[in-house]
Amino acid sequence: MAGTLSLKDCAERLGVHYMTAYRYVRLGRLRATKVGAEWRVLPSDLETLLVDAAIPEGRCPVDWSVRLEDRLLAGDEGGAWAVVEAALASGLAPTAIHVDILSQALARIGAGWYDGGVSIAEEHRATAAATKIVGRLGMRFSRRGRRRGRIVIGTPPGERHSLSVAVVADLMRGAGWEVVELGVDLPIDEFVLAVEKSVPVSVIAVSVGSSENLSAARDLITALKDSVVGPVVIGGSAIDATVSASLGADGWASDGRAAVEAVAVLGAR
Repeated sequence: MAGTLSLKDCAERLGVHYMTAYRYVRLGRLRATKVGAEWRVLPSDLETLLVDAAIPEGRCPVDWSVRLEDRLLAGDEGGAWAVVEAALASGLAPTAIHVDILSQALARIGAGWYDGGVSIAEEHRATAAATKIVGRLGMRFSRRGRRRGRIVIGTPPGERHSLSVAVVADLMRGAGWEVVELGVDLPIDEFVLAVEKSVPVSVIAVSVGSSENLSAARDLITALKDSVVGPVVIGGSAIDATVSASLGADGWASDGRAAVEAVAVLGAR
């Protein structure tokens, strides 16, 4: 790539060892693009790091979400996890990783795909790397002791946004709930049967990420209501308060934290 710098060039400019410069890339501090077997850096990105390094520690907040987004788009699973580990080491809780860092990074990548700035291959590569992160973070949401109740979570038929389901399931477990996770794209009758087999159920959570699946979501909620097995909370990028009410849900959530709060309210009824 003409006009770019090698990591060796960057290390010399930064006055650090080559492996330190490489660690900056893996942690997302230094934006880089892999060309063949070599990392290449734009001079402007190196200057950004040099400016940040001149600011006293604690004076410049780290945008972990942007760093993670960069590693996800690069398909750099190891670097993406290194960003997560650094964020955890800085004091952030696993919930913040899910809601404030990973979810925000994926939302921007999704918007980039919609606008044409991110290719389908890049979006799929980022999703694959994000899936690995969610898997590795999952154990950090395990809690001992008595559960607050049981939640069943899944999606209507046609919905294939599995990451959002996995993230919300983690957050619910972290909040002390037993979670029955049904995954995505389950036929309505199978969803209802799974819920009935899980009785007693405190709350049923439904995730909808695409507006194309709203009709199926309405049919699912209607079927769940007919079975009288528990209140239904709905969320996802295709849902707001008005849509939730029109679908017949008992509550809705704008993000993972709101979902935990909504479930706490509905589950206490």
